[in-house]
Amino acid sequence: MIKILLADDHAAIRKRLRQILLEGFPDSEIAEVADGNRLVRRSLEGSWDIVIADIAMPVLSGLEALRRIRVQFPRLPVLLVSIYFEEDFARFAVAAGASAYLCKEKAQEDLLPIVRSLIV
Repeated sequence: MIKILLADDHAAIRKRLRQILLEGFPDSEIAEVADGNRLVRRSLEGSWDIVIADIAMPVLSGLEALRRIRVQFPRLPVLLVSIYFEEDFARFAVAAGASAYLCKEKAQEDLLPIVRSLIV
């Protein structure tokens, strides 16, 4: 069983990502939060195998949350997701400390393989 912390300010996106994750990891434990501040707090409360977070969230952006998480958990896999597909955006996310980047439009095809590669 893997423990996944999922952060996105849109409930419909969280639901979609959760469904995809449960298809590939049916016994996983998935916790959800809707903003970057809650993401940071929740990341400190549990022993997570991976964090999946939207870059653009209220209260605290996914990038700023990532920076704060990295202070406590430098090796925790963090997958940043966004609606933007540009390769430069992906490079920026990884340079900021993300383990990987995923465009939300590619989630159906790419989410499970990326998560598997990060938690191995």
